[in-house]
Amino acid sequence: MLDDIKILDFTHVYFGPYTTMIMADMGAEVIKIEPPWGEMVRMSADLYGGLSSTFHYLDRNKKDVALNMKDPRALEIIKKLVAECDVIVENFKRGTLDKLGLSYEEAKKINPKIIYASLSGFGLDGPYASRTSYAPIAESYSGWTKLTADNIEPDSKPIIPAAYHGDLDPALFAVIAILGALRHADKTGEGQVIDVSQLDVMLAQNGVQITGYTLSGQLPHERQANRMPGPRTWGNFMCKDGWVYLACDPQMHGRLMKAMEVDDLGEGSEILENWLKDLTVQEVVDRVGSVGVPVAHVYNIAEAIEDPHVKARDTIIEYDHPTAGPVRMPGFPVKMSKTPATYRLPAPQLGEHTKQVLSEMLGYSDEEIEELRKAGAVTLPR
Repeated sequence: MLDDIKILDFTHVYFGPYTTMIMADMGAEVIKIEPPWGEMVRMSADLYGGLSSTFHYLDRNKKDVALNMKDPRALEIIKKLVAECDVIVENFKRGTLDKLGLSYEEAKKINPKIIYASLSGFGLDGPYASRTSYAPIAESYSGWTKLTADNIEPDSKPIIPAAYHGDLDPALFAVIAILGALRHADKTGEGQVIDVSQLDVMLAQNGVQITGYTLSGQLPHERQANRMPGPRTWGNFMCKDGWVYLACDPQMHGRLMKAMEVDDLGEGSEILENWLKDLTVQEVVDRVGSVGVPVAHVYNIAEAIEDPHVKARDTIIEYDHPTAGPVRMPGFPVKMSKTPATYRLPAPQLGEHTKQVLSEMLGYSDEEIEELRKAGAVTLPR
């Protein structure tokens, strides 16, 4: 669906690579620029076929070009790529590309329609703009870590949410903004700067809780404590062989009592817990689900990817990587009838596509590429 879009990708770690991976899955041609030693996540933690599991996931469907950006010849290559691309995505420390002569204003001189997405912890302005950030920093500043803990036990130690939401959620908004900017460019011929702040996004993701606070003057756990007593039928509950999650609203209590074969749920959760402790998770899911009450296994990720519904939906994809062998991972999670996501390239080796991009897109000869390699301006795969 985005097969006519070219993206110049200067991103690393999670936030930026997730943004460009999503757009690559949607068909965009993503050209990832790496330094000669590779971006930090490429070689982090355990390696599988020479690449980290994080890199295998976040950098699929991308072409990899390795350049020494301090070399004027490499910068000339980048400027030629700017002229050919529709979008630049970067999450360098603030000012890095400006110092290299690759600011939005300079890029716009080369390509007036360029869309320039700057991804950062705190945005392009404000008192924290120059600070570096990772996902937990945005999660902490936005109230996520404290809210997560207070939902379990008020005033307890803050809890970092699993799976780096402070990176992945902002990446989704970056994709949304880039798609909107592409639509604007189609209509007007104008590019623009997109300023995506992790903190801004994580505050927006707390929008319901923040609005509740500004209207009531109470934090979410304080409002919860003021609610009328009655049966507690929403949350995690222990069964004979594991955990189950029930999402039973008060209007569903009659259905739950039917599944339990009782006439009263009492106060709190004692009656429900006594019923659950003698049943397996599967028995509870079957009985409660059959009366229309939302219920779920509480899986670990090993169990989640083997669920029969997940398998039936082909949510987990598998492809053969040339050095790692078969790799399983979540695919693009949205099913589209006319423009489905495609998986064209496994995560690349460092500089795997340097020669291809320079020759096919920019017209460099083999001799010119070899000269650039010898000079250290570009890196080719070993």
